[in-house]
Amino acid sequence: MKIINILFCLFLIMLNGCNSNDTNTSQTKSRVKRDLTPKEVPQEKPKSQEELLREKLTEAQKTQLDWLKTALTDAGEFDTFLQHDESKIKSALDHIKKELDKCIGDQANEQKTTFKQIVQGALKGGIDGFGTNNAVSTCGNS
Repeated sequence: MKIINILFCLFLIMLNGCNSNDTNTSQTKSRVKRDLTPKEVPQEKPKSQEELLREKLTEAQKTQLDWLKTALTDAGEFDTFLQHDESKIKSALDHIKKELDKCIGDQANEQKTTFKQIVQGALKGGIDGFGTNNAVSTCGNS
């Protein structure tokens, strides 16, 4: 019986010794298990007011918004325009489209440039008065 106990102890020692060569892999596995740091999750950047508005516009309104962005060149003027109510912005863009559609012919580019200046001046007074009263193109008049 003593011999069996001694052989059993030697077997356990040998078995334990064979596992000792693998310490690096077992340590890395245990580190992975214990690593509780949160992994970096890519966060979406918050959308700008312009991007949020563009999601709600038709293609024609998006085109007019691009045109208006080139017209409102003063610092912060376009951003101020974007802060208005969505329905007012849409009606302003529709009015711009209606007026620009009138600009055809030989002098269309000149008329559009003139209308751009009219829009700049009209929006300085705010969006509430913008429309048929103070932002009318000269396109259909000649």
